[in-house]
Amino acid sequence: MCIAAPAQIVSITDKVATVDFGGVRQQAKLDLVGDLEVGRYVLVHSGYAIEVLTDTEAKESLEAWDELLKVLDEEDKEAELKSSV
Repeated sequence: MCIAAPAQIVSITDKVATVDFGGVRQQAKLDLVGDLEVGRYVLVHSGYAIEVLTDTEAKESLEAWDELLKVLDEEDKEAELKSSV
């Protein structure tokens, strides 16, 4: 399974963007998408922006990621409790 994560473009130099994943920044190549501007959201997979998101799509995607991370955190806490018993 492949996972692409939503990120906001913080800066662009040539065809490489610095993108922000909720506080974590990395570089993403823009070769697969058209011209973009700072502030837009993209899906990033393996260092490439593969899709440009509308504001609505970005909001929905970020909310889904937040929910997933909460569930995973709860599962980790439950596993820790079980292993300490």
